[in-house]
Amino acid sequence: MKVFRTILVILNVLVALGLVLTTLAGEIRPSQSIVPSLLAFGYLPLLAANVAMVVVWALMKRWEFLISTAVIALRWSFVGLFFQVGGTAKVPARDEHPQMVTLMTYNVHMFMGPGEKAAPEDSVAREFLALVDEYQPDVLCMQEFQYSGARRTTDSLVMKGYNHYYGTRMSGTTPLGTVVFSRLPITYVSKIDNLKLLVELMHDSCRFRVCCIHMDSYQFNPADKEEFEKLRHGEVSRPSKRTMGKVKETILCHEEEWEQRISPLVTESSVPLVLAGDLNDIPTSWLYRQISRHMNDTYCEKGLGYCYTYNGNSPKFRIDMVFHNEGLRTLSYKCIRSTVSDHYPVFTSMELVP
Repeated sequence: MKVFRTILVILNVLVALGLVLTTLAGEIRPSQSIVPSLLAFGYLPLLAANVAMVVVWALMKRWEFLISTAVIALRWSFVGLFFQVGGTAKVPARDEHPQMVTLMTYNVHMFMGPGEKAAPEDSVAREFLALVDEYQPDVLCMQEFQYSGARRTTDSLVMKGYNHYYGTRMSGTTPLGTVVFSRLPITYVSKIDNLKLLVELMHDSCRFRVCCIHMDSYQFNPADKEEFEKLRHGEVSRPSKRTMGKVKETILCHEEEWEQRISPLVTESSVPLVLAGDLNDIPTSWLYRQISRHMNDTYCEKGLGYCYTYNGNSPKFRIDMVFHNEGLRTLSYKCIRSTVSDHYPVFTSMELVP
């Protein structure tokens, strides 16, 4: 029995230490050490492991339950990045909030549907337009918007009142890009790079800006996704070097993108600013920590329940996000279950404040 308890203590210390390390990703630059950023993906499993250790020790009536209890309490604030209570998806009446702006961000995955094989583009586009009709956002931010063959979709959006739109295109042969459609007048446009676009809009007499972003992708192919699925089911103990190499490279790229392109916009904005799009990163990441130091996460303010926005194969995370600075406040938040893409759209209402 003593040997069993010793083994259990060692195991407990390891999972407790692992939980602490997963939360250090926001403090340690990936270029200094990639380990915390990689461990950050394990926050929820390690949290569950520590809860299990508390239960085991409590059933044994041993004081060692305090090990994991202390670590869970120390890092409990991170739970709110994945699970929220007290929020609302209900959009308030406009006459009660005349300065309200509604926004939807959506990685539409070229209107291919949620699977690896392309669905009929026309039917998916119709489903997308029906979604726009249902929620009628003032501003629509899209990533992986395929320009070739999208003329009818663009024309349909214009007929629905989205008369103002601008986009960027990726370099290369694939006609993909990031685009913003708006019912509000766009008075200024700045292309940050091929995947990031800044627009300034007018709401009555108030100016505000929306930065639609698509951070560098992990470029997982079907073999990588199958590997993650096997990892989730315990069929393999760890990802291959190939897959881990893609993860490391992307995390390092996100650090560079933040430093060179996003940080100046976020830290130097003199007008209300919304940052919306596909971060391709998780809420415990270094990138998320940098943004949240300057901006508020709409999910953390008005989200309800557990949320993930990636709708493809494992792993599933909340990687599509909407942030705002002090010039706005969140009124509602909703992650919409849709089959248009391998992502879910995020719809939020915000109010411009003096």
